[in-house]
Amino acid sequence: MKLYDAKSGNAKRVRIYIAEKGINVPREEIELGSDTRSEKFLRINSLGEVPALELDNGQIITESNAICNYLEARYPENPLMGTAAEEAGCIDMWSWRIYSQLFLTVGLMVRHQIPLFADVLEQIPAFAESQRKSIPDKWRWLDREMADGRPFIAGKSFSFADVQGMTVLAITDIFDLSSPDDCLNVRRWEKTMRERPSWQA
Repeated sequence: MKLYDAKSGNAKRVRIYIAEKGINVPREEIELGSDTRSEKFLRINSLGEVPALELDNGQIITESNAICNYLEARYPENPLMGTAAEEAGCIDMWSWRIYSQLFLTVGLMVRHQIPLFADVLEQIPAFAESQRKSIPDKWRWLDREMADGRPFIAGKSFSFADVQGMTVLAITDIFDLSSPDDCLNVRRWEKTMRERPSWQA
């Protein structure tokens, strides 16, 4: 098994997840753009995106969430996606909420803003700016949701929902889009996340 890795938000999600699970997955780091759009890598992932997980039988799994789901099924110890139905449903709900409300908002801004994606899609600067402007309110939404005092996004225990959140933090740090100062609940959670060893993954 081998993980094709790079300096990207989606790859960061998998690295944090692997670190939290405490499993060993061999990695090959490649460069965004030059390597991911090479003929060799396009045979691995026709979309030219990372991460990609190559299994021992040669099968390829792409998409970071799918890779984490595969690893969760293969390595059930230290579960991060829940075990009982109610717990699993809650974690999945919050994972997708963080992904769709925060990560995708930031991701769309990035794709319409930085030169790396200029030949991938028609960039619309005004759209990028609209996404940027919406991010503080997305943080405030999460802050209201966490006003019940729960320590982690999906409840009392660290889960894949927090992995999603840590991925957002890593990207918003780069683009100066951290949570507003009035988001006290998010800031409390954020401090805890930054202290976890997996933050350095």
